[in-house]
Amino acid sequence: MQAIAFINEKSEILTNNLNQFLMHKTSYKELSNLVWDVLQDWQSLDVVDEKVSNEKEQIFWFLIFELHYWGEDKLGSDIALRKNLYNCALYLEREQDLPTNCVGLRPNRLVSEESFTSMEQDIVTSR
Repeated sequence: MQAIAFINEKSEILTNNLNQFLMHKTSYKELSNLVWDVLQDWQSLDVVDEKVSNEKEQIFWFLIFELHYWGEDKLGSDIALRKNLYNCALYLEREQDLPTNCVGLRPNRLVSEESFTSMEQDIVTSR
């Protein structure tokens, strides 16, 4: 239930900001900061189940990944990408007309230091 409430709350914020970006009314930096905030907030929930709960969550994580993956130039100029992002935002707003080829997964949880193997610990401490 905690994950579903999170997705519902953050979907509204994400779609509002994405729509503003697509209409050139907000900056890429603001959108990027939102994505990082969402990821940080998700980590603070400490959700153990890695399976998405429904199609809405799947589209939500797809959008988060796409916005994080593509740079400002691509997000600003690639018409097919922008249309796909817009269709995903519409789905999150209305939960109808599920976009095709939009497969999103929950982000991996951070590994706690207690569960590091000695090799992993050596890699982390050597950085």
